[in-house]
Amino acid sequence: MAYETIIYEKLPEQPRIARITLNRPEKLNALSDTLLREFYAAVDEFDHDPETVVLILRGAGRVFSSGYDLGGAGQAPAESERAQPTIGRSRQRMNVSVDRYINFWNLRKPTIAQVHGYCLSGGTELSAMCDFIIAAEDAQFGHIAGRYQGTLRTLSLWPYTIGMRKAKELFMTGDLIDGREAVRIGLVNKAVPAPDLEDEVYDFAHRIIRIPLEILTLHKHSVNRWFEIMGLQAALHSAADFDAVGAFTGVGEDFRKIAQERGLKAALEWRDAPWRQYQRKKAPQRH
Repeated sequence: MAYETIIYEKLPEQPRIARITLNRPEKLNALSDTLLREFYAAVDEFDHDPETVVLILRGAGRVFSSGYDLGGAGQAPAESERAQPTIGRSRQRMNVSVDRYINFWNLRKPTIAQVHGYCLSGGTELSAMCDFIIAAEDAQFGHIAGRYQGTLRTLSLWPYTIGMRKAKELFMTGDLIDGREAVRIGLVNKAVPAPDLEDEVYDFAHRIIRIPLEILTLHKHSVNRWFEIMGLQAALHSAADFDAVGAFTGVGEDFRKIAQERGLKAALEWRDAPWRQYQRKKAPQRH
């Protein structure tokens, strides 16, 4: 199948290792509807290939992913979206998205996220659904869109992986953490110098494929089942409900208006200005 916004390939030197590359570098690999549709199609292709065992997910260009694509803020809505927005419609859309993430999380084959540069908001959701995350030490993780655009529909994974207090800190500040800190708090498995990232991921994938796929599947789902018993899937759908409600708080109206009138870049600058001002104020004074 031909793809426009991703690259799907089996590594020539080791066809049991497949790789999906998010391929919108000019848009910082923002997760558009088209990209996500192609991503899930490639995941299905990988899952049904009898030769492949492990999947690597990475981003082209300077970053892994800047999050969901907000570039359509000034475009006319599709015909199906012209109906009066309601919490019910928003909730349905968010839960469909969560179900797709859960299906990826429950894929029978192991998956590895290879993270460099920025991994923000929706990008953190996509990488979190992988079984393993290996990052560059200078990679940047965070939910910066939470300053105005709402919650993460799968935010419930963060309390499970990094704990309640750190999850609240990152959600309520929009602060970014680097790969080293991400390892320390348990968000990722390993952080390595950026030039070593691809080799590290490749070596890790090679270690995994030494084990028969059926045994890997049992290992993966025995751990996944443990989190399901703890209520993970219900928590994810609950988070989607909160995200749906967030669209009706009115908080994001100023952001959307600026994006429509002056463009997305101006809206992002407006959103982040208070944090830049705070950073300048708290900078140490020279005497």
